[in-house]
Amino acid sequence: MKVETLLPIYSGIGRIEKGWQFEVDLVGQFYVIKDGFFSGAKVKEEYCKVVDVRFSEKEWNDMENEYMAALDKEKQEKERAQQMVRELTAQINNKNKEIEKLNFFLDCSSLALQVSCQAIETLKGNR
Repeated sequence: MKVETLLPIYSGIGRIEKGWQFEVDLVGQFYVIKDGFFSGAKVKEEYCKVVDVRFSEKEWNDMENEYMAALDKEKQEKERAQQMVRELTAQINNKNKEIEKLNFFLDCSSLALQVSCQAIETLKGNR
């Protein structure tokens, strides 16, 4: 990539003037100058602006591999999440069936209790 300095910079090699352009590699928060008299000099990222971005085949392949790996990881996480949703949905459906059975049992018990109470009241009235 090519950057241009935004202000004069003093490096261990010498003074780099404002507006000079260099081919660099980004290493952490520093641009490392790749060629010329200042080769190897480090310049803080905030002291430069990017003028041109070009990638070597290796850099491009590395970026592509990182992107594809991240994409695969995201795809696997999505598949895991979808599988969890399916499993949880099945569990919820099973619990809903159990709840329906319990509600039916409660309704039947309630009806039986009402009939029993009415029968008791009827028997008390016949005495």
